[in-house]
Amino acid sequence: MIKAIFFDVDGTLVSFRQKFLSDQTMADLSALRARGIWIFLSTGRALQDLERTGMLRGAEFDGYVTINGQFCCDRDGTPYRDRPIDLSDMRGAYQVLREHPSIPALLEGNGQSWLTQINDRVREIYEFLHTELYPVCPLEELLGGRVYQFVPFVTPGEEGMFLEVMPGCTHTRWHPKGIDLLPRDGGKGVGVRLTMERYGFAPEEVMAFGDGDNDMPMLEAAGLSVAMGNGDQAVKDMADYVTGTVEEDGVSQALRHFGLLP
Repeated sequence: MIKAIFFDVDGTLVSFRQKFLSDQTMADLSALRARGIWIFLSTGRALQDLERTGMLRGAEFDGYVTINGQFCCDRDGTPYRDRPIDLSDMRGAYQVLREHPSIPALLEGNGQSWLTQINDRVREIYEFLHTELYPVCPLEELLGGRVYQFVPFVTPGEEGMFLEVMPGCTHTRWHPKGIDLLPRDGGKGVGVRLTMERYGFAPEEVMAFGDGDNDMPMLEAAGLSVAMGNGDQAVKDMADYVTGTVEEDGVSQALRHFGLLP
């Protein structure tokens, strides 16, 4: 019996084209909670991103696995995982950006995010993310704050410069010109498992929806995994079920396929 469901946001709950939760998804999320099923977000975005975009249209969740599992909190904001990137890795990132001043990056903290610069590459990606540009900060912010996720806007041919100097981090690509770097002991799977332990859910009681590479550890942690029809092929290959795309209300289709909603 499914008692809890984890949802990715971009490409799962929200379309990159439509930009906000659909009316059908809004209704389904409310219906799940009314039936006693707990719902959680599991996203690469920080809480400030979700608030800034308004993409979730005020939908309520029982907990949040954010910044790819680096900051997790209860519905009331009480944290139960708080894991920034080690300063030694951030020093390496700082040096690469100093040596390659044309490369921009996003620094994601808990409550605040910054860009190192704004150029055409940044504008392209933020149009894709349907998010307003964050303010620009000096590079020294990499060394002075708590950075939970470091996001250089780099192509596959450029990413190695950062991977070499950030050995304590793992990475996942979410855009042809963007990767997420986070502590090697992190990821959505870690956040989801901690959430399951905190609330007392067994894997067979948990369902998860995702579409991208960073969702795969979350899908592996859940007893029942669903890949979106618009998802990466690797995600579809490992999931228990492949549903429709976001535009086709694939979440809604899967919930009814498994009898969770009438």
